Amino acid sequence: MKNIAYILFSVLLIFVTSCKDEETIYHTAARPGFAVGEQYEVGESVTFTDATVPNEGTKIVAYLWEFGDADKSTSTEQSPTFVFKKDGIYLVKLTVTDSNGLKVSSQKEITVINPTTPDFTFDKKKYVMGDLTTFTDATTTKSGTTITSYLWEFGDEAGTTSDKQNPTFTYTEAGAYAVKLTVTDSYGLTASITKSVTVLDPSQVIAVQWSSALNGSVTGGSSPALAKNGSAVYMLAGGNGTEPGLLNAYDVLNGSVKWTLNVDAAMVDKHDGGSAKAGAKDIYGSPSVGNNGDIYFIVRDLKDGGAARRLFVFAVKENGEVNWAYPGKDANVYAITPAIDADGNIYVAHRSKEIWKLTSAGACTVNKFGDSAWPGITGGMSLSKDGTAYMFGNGNTGLCAYNTSTATESWLYKDDFGTAPSPAFTGSLRSATVTVGTDGTLYSVIDLVSGKGAVIALDPNGSLKWKYETAGAIADGGVVLGEDGTVYANGGQASGANGAGVVALNSDGSLKWHYTTESDAQTVPLIDNRGYIHFITADATYYILKPDGTLFSSQKIGDSTISSPVMDDKGNLYVSVKKDGANVMLCVTSEATSYNTNSAWPMRGQNPQRTGLQK
Repeated sequence: MKNIAYILFSVLLIFVTSCKDEETIYHTAARPGFAVGEQYEVGESVTFTDATVPNEGTKIVAYLWEFGDADKSTSTEQSPTFVFKKDGIYLVKLTVTDSNGLKVSSQKEITVINPTTPDFTFDKKKYVMGDLTTFTDATTTKSGTTITSYLWEFGDEAGTTSDKQNPTFTYTEAGAYAVKLTVTDSYGLTASITKSVTVLDPSQVIAVQWSSALNGSVTGGSSPALAKNGSAVYMLAGGNGTEPGLLNAYDVLNGSVKWTLNVDAAMVDKHDGGSAKAGAKDIYGSPSVGNNGDIYFIVRDLKDGGAARRLFVFAVKENGEVNWAYPGKDANVYAITPAIDADGNIYVAHRSKEIWKLTSAGACTVNKFGDSAWPGITGGMSLSKDGTAYMFGNGNTGLCAYNTSTATESWLYKDDFGTAPSPAFTGSLRSATVTVGTDGTLYSVIDLVSGKGAVIALDPNGSLKWKYETAGAIADGGVVLGEDGTVYANGGQASGANGAGVVALNSDGSLKWHYTTESDAQTVPLIDNRGYIHFITADATYYILKPDGTLFSSQKIGDSTISSPVMDDKGNLYVSVKKDGANVMLCVTSEATSYNTNSAWPMRGQNPQRTGLQK
């Protein structure tokens, strides 16, 4: 029994002794970590915040930060800041050492971006060979960072470059050019951007976008008008005594006919005291568009006889419905384009020496004017801002000024006017209208006693400022003013070796340049946003001239025309021409152009919507 007890004691002693000999103390390492954002910019101070958790009873005695840059930069601070000098993705590593000498590491990726964003603009969507292309730097960068150099690569075959911030360049060949801008900032970093610049061949810039039938004839200088909202273009047609008068509305996008108003049928419906024989005749005028969107036009009834004849003033809604029609009595007149004042009143003048003032609702006030020396009116009317109406007398008998506010005549200018052509209502004074400058100066084309034509400028009181004679007669047309004060006018009829075309005059009436054409130029020019001059000759050749009077482009778009063109704010030009024996409405583009609404009186003395209001 004693032996057994001894043995058990011995085993227990051995066990206890053995446990004491193998006892081990373990030191646990710290849990390393740090806080930092995910993305920074070059040059920005990045703060790394230590978040290490040491083991109980220990402390961190050393830090080693490795920032992962090319210089192998390090720091021994607990929470250092560092500035990265180059963009990229960096693996940042923190190694900590505790008081027991244990080391442990943690690492994170951060992204560093270049704060410089290169960009540039150019002044037009499309250019033409020979245009001066202006490039404007639009690079953005972080505050404190500067751009130290620019490198432009223009993409031409010669590999032309520039180190200017805002360079200019002229392409001599048509094509699409990849223009590259590379900028270098104050950190020595580079960034690039590439954009495409389109350069066109001038001989190919003019293109007919659509053609739509008029389904009627065009008389005199009747021209199109744009809708108030720009969605449609209006054109009068027919009314020659054998076919009905029509007002067509064309969709500007594709030329489809949105609606057609049968003017003859409307005249019969609105005729007071006439018969069903009433119908449109001698549509010389163009539609006007009011600020309310209504379309106003004038047609003459010659199918009815004697006292039953009427001069109709129509107001048509944008959907083609007749809003109202005023049938003026005993009006042996020639239908011209109505003028509209700032209050929406519509004005009409005629050979019976009357001025009609109609409200936008169709109520009419009739005022007589002039003594025996004053002519009847067969020409177009223009309104100045002070309410003065300017209009031409029949038979080239003078230019009249009439105060619409006081219903009194102001003056009559008739010096050097030519004798009445045959028939008496024809000639420039039928469809030409006075152009009123911002200073009140009056401009127009006229026929002279000599048989030549002239561009004239009058003071608001009717006195002559200057007169520029053209080589041939001016049977139609008008004046348009450029933003710089240049006076542009058609050159009238070609006479022998003397070409017609367009003249550009200085503000004192002296010749700036004369671009000649073989065919008559009897329509009013217009000016686009670049100062380019657009006009169409009698043989339906469309010309675009540069401001210096040199040819930009030209193209024949039909067989003939007597209509002045209009242009919308997108640069689309609308005009009526005769082509292949039919009258059609055309939409023509000239690529790098758009209409400049700041140009004064661009068409037949009226604004783009033909309201007759001064710019």
